[in-house]
Amino acid sequence: MVPADSRPYIGSSDNNTVMGLIFGHNGASRLDMTGGGQGGPQNGGTPPSAPQAGTNPNQGTQPQQNPRQGPPQQALDACATSTQGDACSFTQQNGNTINGTCIIPPNQNQLACAPAGMIPQGQNGQAPNGAPNGQGPQGQGGGTPFSQETGTPGVLRFFTQPLSKQMSWLLPFALISVLLALFASRIRLPLESGAHKALLLWGGWLLTCIVFFSMVSGIFHSYYAIMLAPALGAMVGIGFAQLWSWGEDKKWAGMLLAASAAVTVGFQYFAASQYGDFAWWMIGSGILLGLGIIFQFIKSGRRLAYVSMLAAMLIIPMYWTVMTSVESSDINLPTAYTGASQTQDGPDRARQQQGSNVNAELLSYLEANTQGMKYLVAVPSSQQGSQLVIATGRPVLFMGGFSGGDEVVTVDDLKEMVANGELRYVLYGGDRGNNAEISSWLQTSCSVVQEYSQTNTGGPQGQSMTLYMCK
Repeated sequence: MVPADSRPYIGSSDNNTVMGLIFGHNGASRLDMTGGGQGGPQNGGTPPSAPQAGTNPNQGTQPQQNPRQGPPQQALDACATSTQGDACSFTQQNGNTINGTCIIPPNQNQLACAPAGMIPQGQNGQAPNGAPNGQGPQGQGGGTPFSQETGTPGVLRFFTQPLSKQMSWLLPFALISVLLALFASRIRLPLESGAHKALLLWGGWLLTCIVFFSMVSGIFHSYYAIMLAPALGAMVGIGFAQLWSWGEDKKWAGMLLAASAAVTVGFQYFAASQYGDFAWWMIGSGILLGLGIIFQFIKSGRRLAYVSMLAAMLIIPMYWTVMTSVESSDINLPTAYTGASQTQDGPDRARQQQGSNVNAELLSYLEANTQGMKYLVAVPSSQQGSQLVIATGRPVLFMGGFSGGDEVVTVDDLKEMVANGELRYVLYGGDRGNNAEISSWLQTSCSVVQEYSQTNTGGPQGQSMTLYMCK
């Protein structure tokens, strides 16, 4: 294995090991709300008070050593007299201003002001369907601490809103295909039947993902459902091919296909109606299904019958795929088309797009003062620095990895890079910068650039961040 000092840090692993990532962040910690969000300390801390450029760097207060778990008190106070979905803002102890929306986070019984960048599109601070306004899904799992993308854990998770739109349109037929492949022939060990070998691979893949994601109550984003796609597609093909083969000499195979297709199309109608997008033309899938059944009773009509029933199952998924492609998407939490009853361009969407615009003055300043240096700037996480990379094409140092919780870069690393002339500026704060050791070093060894003080909201994602100059 490659030594840790000779390879990149393994993000979100807690201990910089592959096994830690497999069994920790991407394993057991996903099953409950106790982990899975970060690879290190919880985010949400604040940058330290620091002197302005040209003043004594030893002045200032010590940074917070133990960040509050969950929403800070200021976030709760900001929504004390508000209703769910209202815009809000609060000021942290050091003067940082956080703008967001009042929502009820999981495992909380009161509103909190959530930063705009942490609220997925389509939520807009609203309670899920069936929940009265002002009541949050406290018992539900999934999503980030400020989102509910995946519904309640359980066997029906993939068949109900909000996850049914993602990868479930052909799931009924795929599950039936698992049974068809299982009984295709007698099981002999070692496996000899091609159907059984395919079942072991694709069926095992499909069932493993379904069982795991149905149980997850920790961090689980809706786009994770894409993991089902290869296995689901394979099982649909395997099941249809098996029925086609049986249909050559078994008339009941056609009726079994008709029953399987009817269950699948019926579910598709139900799923589309969940999102207010059941249109009259979707009845075309039912018409094709009916024609397929009729063709079975016509001499030499078997092939046409099978093709008609297969086409019936593909109409609505094809429509949803096209709509997903043409509709605007959430750049942070992509999801399938949300249907006619939900808008893709709500207030949170607007805030997200606004937050993705980088402060032009900040970019100009950094580019002008970092010529010949390896890094444009250092930031707590890739979520805060990705837009800087896109805007300039320059390397940006993500000190805390993807989410800001990984210990990718230490204070000693920063000192060495500053001494070697590779790094001069650190843009710190927002909802990701809370490493106590780095905060303390910034306070005692670096100076604040006056133009980008802690009250400035020109940082990435529209967050209040402080620009430090280190020499």
